[in-house]
Amino acid sequence: MAQEVRDVAALTAAAVALGVAAPLANATGAERAASEMPSVSMAAETGAGLGALESLDEEAAFAGLEEALRAVSEIPDDVLQQGQEATEQWLEARLGERAGEGRIQAFKFNAGGCARGILLAVGSNLLAIGKIYKVKKAIDKLGGVKKVVKKIQDKKKRGKKSFKKAIMEVFEEAGTGMGALAAEVLGVDQVIKNCW
Repeated sequence: MAQEVRDVAALTAAAVALGVAAPLANATGAERAASEMPSVSMAAETGAGLGALESLDEEAAFAGLEEALRAVSEIPDDVLQQGQEATEQWLEARLGERAGEGRIQAFKFNAGGCARGILLAVGSNLLAIGKIYKVKKAIDKLGGVKKVVKKIQDKKKRGKKSFKKAIMEVFEEAGTGMGALAAEVLGVDQVIKNCW
């Protein structure tokens, strides 16, 4: 009798595992990564992070914003599609490449610091790979990093808007829900600390 109960339990566990794994088996790497998003909302952390930009010199804030967007946009699609571990390895390799590059080492260190912030956010599961992938695609759709930053500057100057509101409005142009997603990715505490 005990053996039968164990057999039934093992079959049930296998069926449940297949029910969860089957839909993911047909998904692309990016779709699988998007499904692995943490369930904890980062709304409070996001708001506080981007709110901190308001106290910075605008030139420094926009330079940091550009660096954060560049770090996200440089991650190759095929690396993101391989998942979190591959993305972490790519970012770590990128940090090594950027360290100690001669005369422009100070700039490269800052860029490395920003990539390090994204690495820490990815590694601690604060940022799901699927979110980074979607923001990267939105940057491409909006014309690249320089154009996105210019649009955010224009919105901020014209409407006397906060950084968060300007970022959200610009990214909304790439699709519904993209504004909140971009604000979440850029507003993660580790990204703010390391990119600005």
